[in-house]
Amino acid sequence: MAFVQPLQSNPRPGGRGLPAIGFLLLVQVAIKLAILGYDLSRSGVNYLPAALGVPVDARYWVPAQVSFTGYDTALVVTALVLAFGAVNGRRWARPGAVAVLAVNGYGSATALITVLLLNESILRLDIVDMLLTATLLVDVVLALVVVLIAAVGREQSAPALPPFPSPYPPAAPGPYGPAPSATVPGPYGPARTGYRPPQPPAGAPGAGYGFPPPPPVPPAPPMPPSV
Repeated sequence: MAFVQPLQSNPRPGGRGLPAIGFLLLVQVAIKLAILGYDLSRSGVNYLPAALGVPVDARYWVPAQVSFTGYDTALVVTALVLAFGAVNGRRWARPGAVAVLAVNGYGSATALITVLLLNESILRLDIVDMLLTATLLVDVVLALVVVLIAAVGREQSAPALPPFPSPYPPAAPGPYGPAPSATVPGPYGPARTGYRPPQPPAGAPGAGYGFPPPPPVPPAPPMPPSV
């Protein structure tokens, strides 16, 4: 009994690193939602217009090192779409994630530098401001990691395997070439083309039965003359 190698699914070309990128995008979303949760805990639902980018009364604004604004709302929505595409193996999620997180990482890096310049010592901040400032550093790290994963993942996946050879050798042609015959479908699919013997001409003896015609009968000898 011939052993047939099972079929193997090849990875989608260019799909390396997409699950990791999707996970990092979800981490970025979780960080932004945590900041939003802190702002809502300080000002309540009155802070929601500011979170959506709508001007809000100054008394509802949360004085902190980092706040959730309309920019963060757009970032969260875009990151969720890219994370969904990355988890499902969509290659367009890779350049999208690089662009979005690179822009966010650059903004976080400039904000972090500003915080460090305005404060003589980062250790003098309270625990909440230190955690909010740490999110800026995490944004920068996430951007760098995603760029690195995207650069490595651009390598093509393993090439597709060649088709598996048939366990049976191909049939050799006969000495007179393949014989034409009609294929009659059987109860289990189309029947194999078989061999048909040469047919005699129509009207000849044996025609229609698949047998060669009989040999010609020699003429009878002449009768001797009667006495």
